[in-house]
Amino acid sequence: MKLALKFIIPLVVLVAAFGLAKKMIASKPPLESQKPPTVIPTVSTLTIDYDTHSPPVHSFGTVKSYFETAITAQVNGNITFVADTFRVGRKVRKGDTLARIDTTDYQAILARESAVLSTNKRTLEEETIRSKQAEEDWKASGRQLSSASAFVLRKPQLAAALASIASSEAAINKAQADIDRCTLKAPFDAVISARSASIGNFATPQTDVGTLVATEMAEIKIPLTPEQAARIELPNQSTAPHSITLTSPTKPGSTWTALLTRTVPVIDPTNQVVFVIAEIAHPYDGKESLPIGTFVNASIPSKEIPKAMEIPELALVNDAYLWAVDSEMKLVKINAKRLLSHNGMAYVKLVEPALTPPLTIISRPLTNFRTGMSVKTDKQ
Repeated sequence: MKLALKFIIPLVVLVAAFGLAKKMIASKPPLESQKPPTVIPTVSTLTIDYDTHSPPVHSFGTVKSYFETAITAQVNGNITFVADTFRVGRKVRKGDTLARIDTTDYQAILARESAVLSTNKRTLEEETIRSKQAEEDWKASGRQLSSASAFVLRKPQLAAALASIASSEAAINKAQADIDRCTLKAPFDAVISARSASIGNFATPQTDVGTLVATEMAEIKIPLTPEQAARIELPNQSTAPHSITLTSPTKPGSTWTALLTRTVPVIDPTNQVVFVIAEIAHPYDGKESLPIGTFVNASIPSKEIPKAMEIPELALVNDAYLWAVDSEMKLVKINAKRLLSHNGMAYVKLVEPALTPPLTIISRPLTNFRTGMSVKTDKQ
C-alpha cells in the first residue's frame, strides 16, 4: 500500500499542476498585434535655381621658349674676352657684349684693302686725265669725236679703274664687318641657358659658344578635347586674345597670367585633340619666374551656360535624375540631363520637372528612396 502511494501522489500533483497551468493560460487575454513605427529618414538638402554658369576648362602644357638661339662665331679666331654676364642663368640685354675674338688678322686685312683702295683711286684719277686728253687730241686732229673708238678715248680703262675702286670698297666693308663680328653680342633680351666659350678657345663658324633663351615671351601649347574646345572661344585672327591662369605643381600658391593668342591649324587625327597657344610675357620677371620647361596647369574661361543648375555630383543619380522635396516634405523624382562636370559639381538642365524651381534637392540620396516617401531635413 505504501509503495502504491509513492507513485500515485506525485502523479496526482503533476496532473493538478498541468490542469492549473492550462486554466491560467486559457484565462490570459489575447495579445493585440502592433504595427512597427514608421521611420522617416533625415536628409541633407540645398536650394537650387536656374542660373548662368561658366566653369573654367582645365588643361595643361609645358612652357617653351619663344626664341632660343645658339650663338655661333661668324669668323675664326682665338677668344680673348668673355663677359662676366655670359654665365648660365644670367640675364643679358639686347646688344650686350658676350665675348670677343682676336681682331689682329682682320685689322691687317682692313689696312691692306685700304692701301689698295688708295692705289685704285690714284689710278682712276690718272685714267680720268688720260681720257680727257685723248678726247682733246682727237678733236684737235679735226675729226668728229663720235668717230673715235671707245678704246682710243680710254673708256674701258676708265671703267676698269672704277670697278677696281668698287671692289676695294667692298673688300674694306667685308674686313670691317669681320672686325665687328669679332664681338659677339646678344641679339635680344635673354637668359643664358648654356655656355662653352672660354678665354683661349679657338672659335669657328661651326662651333656654338652658348645658347640664349628669350625673356620677352614664352609659349605654352595646350591640348583640348573636342568637348573642351566646344566650351571656349578658340582664338583666331579676328578675335582679341583673352586671359588664362597658369599654376605649377613645382611652385604651389603661385599664379601667372597668359594670353590665349592662336589655334594650331592642325587637329591630331588619332584623338581629335585641338591645340591652342598661350603666350606669357616676361616669364623670368616678377616675384616668381616661370622657367622654360616648367609643367603648368591652365585654367581657361569658358562660354556661359544659360538656365543651368549647379548641383553636387552625388545628388545626380545614375546621370539621369535627382530627388527633390516638395512642400509636404515628400520625395519627388526630377529628370535631369548632365551638361558637364567641374570640381565635384555637375551642371544640369531639368527635363520636364514636376516642381517649379527653385528646388529643394537632396545632396546625398539613399538607394531606398521612393516617390512620395516622407522625409525630414537635418535643418528641422
